[in-house]
Amino acid sequence: MVSKTKKAGGNGRRTRGTATVQRVFCGWDTPLLESATRWLTDNHSLWSASQEDADAMPLLAAQFDDDASDDTLPKSNTNSPSTGTIDLSPVDVVLPSSRAIHRLQEKLTFAAQATGKRFRSPRFYLVGRLPSLLYRRPAEWATDFEQTLAWARVLASSEPTLLQTIIPTLPDSESMSGWLDLATTVGRLWTKTSAENWTFDDVAGNADGASERRRWEFLSNLHRRYLEELRKADRCDPNAAALDAIADRRCRTLRPLVLVGTSDLSEMVKTMLSQLDAQVSSLIAAPENMSGHFDDRGCLNADKWKDRILPIEDDQLIPAEGIEDQVHSVTEVLAELSEQHSVDEITVGVTDESQIEPIENQCRMLNVETYRHFGWTVAETSVGRLVELIVTYRQRRNWRSLAALVRHAAVYEMIDQQLRADGADKGGKHANTDWLTKLDQLLAEAFPRNVDQPLPPKRFEAPVARDIRDHIATWLSPLDQDRQTIRGWSVAVKEVLTKVYPREESSSASTPGEDSRTEQAVQATLETLSSLEDLSVPLDTPVESDTAIELLAGRIGDISLPDTSAPEKLEILGWLDLALDDAPALVLCGLNHPFVPEASSSDPFLPSALQKSLNQRVNDRRYARDVHALQQMLSTRASTKLIVGKHSADGSPTPPSRLLAAATAEDASRRVCRLLTEQRPTIQIVRDPDGPQPNDTPDAKWIDEQRKRFFRPPPPEPGRTIETLSVTAFSAYLACPYRFYLRHVLRLRPLDDAALELAANQFGDLVHGALEYFGESDKKDEADPAKIEAELIAQLHRFAEERYGSNTASTVALQVRQAERRLKTVALRQAERVAKGWRIHAVEASVDELDYDRKTKKPKKPTGITLDGQFTGLRGRFDRIDYHPETDRWAILDYKTHGHLPEKKHLKKLPDKSTTWVDLQLPLYRRFIPDLGIPADPVNVELGYFNVAEKDAETQVNIATFTEAQFQQADELIHHCVRQIRACHFEPNENGVEFDDYEMMFNETTTTLGEDDEEYSEVSR
Repeated sequence: MVSKTKKAGGNGRRTRGTATVQRVFCGWDTPLLESATRWLTDNHSLWSASQEDADAMPLLAAQFDDDASDDTLPKSNTNSPSTGTIDLSPVDVVLPSSRAIHRLQEKLTFAAQATGKRFRSPRFYLVGRLPSLLYRRPAEWATDFEQTLAWARVLASSEPTLLQTIIPTLPDSESMSGWLDLATTVGRLWTKTSAENWTFDDVAGNADGASERRRWEFLSNLHRRYLEELRKADRCDPNAAALDAIADRRCRTLRPLVLVGTSDLSEMVKTMLSQLDAQVSSLIAAPENMSGHFDDRGCLNADKWKDRILPIEDDQLIPAEGIEDQVHSVTEVLAELSEQHSVDEITVGVTDESQIEPIENQCRMLNVETYRHFGWTVAETSVGRLVELIVTYRQRRNWRSLAALVRHAAVYEMIDQQLRADGADKGGKHANTDWLTKLDQLLAEAFPRNVDQPLPPKRFEAPVARDIRDHIATWLSPLDQDRQTIRGWSVAVKEVLTKVYPREESSSASTPGEDSRTEQAVQATLETLSSLEDLSVPLDTPVESDTAIELLAGRIGDISLPDTSAPEKLEILGWLDLALDDAPALVLCGLNHPFVPEASSSDPFLPSALQKSLNQRVNDRRYARDVHALQQMLSTRASTKLIVGKHSADGSPTPPSRLLAAATAEDASRRVCRLLTEQRPTIQIVRDPDGPQPNDTPDAKWIDEQRKRFFRPPPPEPGRTIETLSVTAFSAYLACPYRFYLRHVLRLRPLDDAALELAANQFGDLVHGALEYFGESDKKDEADPAKIEAELIAQLHRFAEERYGSNTASTVALQVRQAERRLKTVALRQAERVAKGWRIHAVEASVDELDYDRKTKKPKKPTGITLDGQFTGLRGRFDRIDYHPETDRWAILDYKTHGHLPEKKHLKKLPDKSTTWVDLQLPLYRRFIPDLGIPADPVNVELGYFNVAEKDAETQVNIATFTEAQFQQADELIHHCVRQIRACHFEPNENGVEFDDYEMMFNETTTTLGEDDEEYSEVSR
């Protein structure tokens, strides 16, 4: 390692001071943290023991570094036998990431243990905390949230005409949410400019033109008012205080300062360092001959890195397609690396967080545990999802958002317990154990909207739906208050969350990892809400409930939760952590644009000339930073593999990174062409048969048990069949015996509560309901088309009101209008039929297997078929039976909302031009004629459709023209189906079906529901 000392002169906020910085060039043949460990232990005697208790400022700065708290770091070996002490306690060490802090602390502790000496740790700080060490704060620092509240207050009280210089459309003066959003934007702008050692006054002085100057003069005045608001609250803005300290040359520190790997400091921090009179050392990952590539503070000289050629070898670059292929490439490299390295010697690097989960999933399938240094945010946990669902429900107050809320595991458990308790209070007779299914049914069939509007009175699900809504309202009642402060809302949100997350319980529905993470999230969320109760009273502003909840949800969602590391876990690190990682093997996923280098985004507020200059400077600095980082990754490791994909996780194209241009022109062009055109051979990766197997651990066994609870397509159960068949059951069996088994034996049918409009069968029910009501009315024999039309439309709206009510989706209302149009044509065809002498004899007549009438309870002949000495019941319902009194003719008609003829729906043409039956509805109707009490030979009864089609020309009565031979074939097929069903032949159709209701059973759609409609079939075993 080589040390060089430089001085910089000047005065004022825009100039450097005279501080001495010792630049220590550690080379890049070994990881920087190893070099830093040796340098600190070798030089610990340089720092006087008299500085042991020196403090940079009476700020208790250590309390702000939660990432490096003592209880998460290795303990110093203060009690071990020793011949001396490695005492680094007088020193402040600054690193760019929390992981680097932990790793350096570990290395120092292990180095001291290896020498048998006692060890006293330095104080560690993240580089973002560095400014707080270098000046005495004038007041308590304002939190980010307090800063936002102060900005919002001064913005909301500003003159509207002046505000329009920064935003043309102003937020609603009565709503705080818009002002808070604007405050966040302005606060972000202040952070960006102050990091460059600028004030808003500086920007105003460089503004282009009068309009931009007015904007920045307003922002400067706004900033002064903002600072005054903080002063009244006895708070200060950290960045403003730092700039003031620079301007007054008050930056100082009483303790030696060691910077490790801080090669990308902001202009503000570099200026602060230039004013220090204490010893400052900067440990740089570069050889001494690269000293010209770093400034006097150990930061990168961006211009010097533009032409740097990186030592990349062609075989280190791996081409890949989308994220799935990139992840597979990662596992291929891991399999190769595992031959020479243990898990704790390998690091997986990612350039974008979207890559983490696919890598984790693939590793989990291979039984490789992972550690994500990124950790999680509360937004990615059960708690974050719950808060977001609450916000959505309170904003929309519709049944769909309510259904989503009660599906959350914690809310489901709470509602389930409350409904069971309600049932117990009523003697147990009204317990709603299937309440979620009923709610789904309501949404799937009635499409209700607002929860505050009445539900259709005839919906049997309405009572339980109202109970669910009322329980949710009681639970969320603490949020139903008038405007109050954020502190008050924090208490209310805590009360809501603790009802579903009792501190002594955890969700039994989660996996062990998720369970622990949920507990972490609950704890962190409650702590954050408690901290908000300490908001500065002068800054805390009364806001509306929904604004406050949305604001708190955002803060809760951003809370970070750490993962738990372990030697047996494969580490997944982000790009900025990889330079200081000391694992000897690295596989990096996603060396692509726009991930690295990340481009600077434009700011609409900054003057164009200044924006261009800043963007270029930031982009040059990031390029230099990333070239330097990749140089370290390549130089300090025994093995480095770089995966270059073509698409990101969301499918966006991702060209190779600009870092690949850090090569000769010939190398760069050859590599890019290869990466874009070459298809690498794929290697199948499997679990190590000699390693731990999936079921070897308690967690794996627990997960396996949970998997068994997941729904899988059930195989047909031997001996399980049905004793009664409906008319529709036969066509279902012909289409696919296995799907018949699901629907008619297991009584599973689809239930999709996500639909936004009536499905085809539901639209058919709507038209059918109107025609049924018409057939029961006293206008059924009316001959006037106009009167028929009026009656049909009236009955349509009657049915729609009963089924859907007025509080239904607008799409349903449009479909009712579409049904009106069809019924107008029906009125004309009905009038024509009446004119021909036909009259409606009955609607919704039915037959079944019972020996008594369901309505009158009088004895009757059971309907069914006896084959091989065994009776099988049959069941059917007839839309309409017509009678022609003059000719004594009968007709059985089935309403259809398509325009197809009966022959097309019943018969299928085969390649040899013959036909086969695919639907047996009308042949079965023919068998039922005697049971309907129709005094006619079945041969003489007309069978057909009353098509209510989309096209007017296809809306008409179509009588079937099947031959007697075809009817005979149909009877034989009916007998065959009955025998096959009795014998439990339920094999799936290898060719599939055209319209499959059971795709959800193969992870294609939603849920299933036990069937309880009119086609209920008794099950025998």
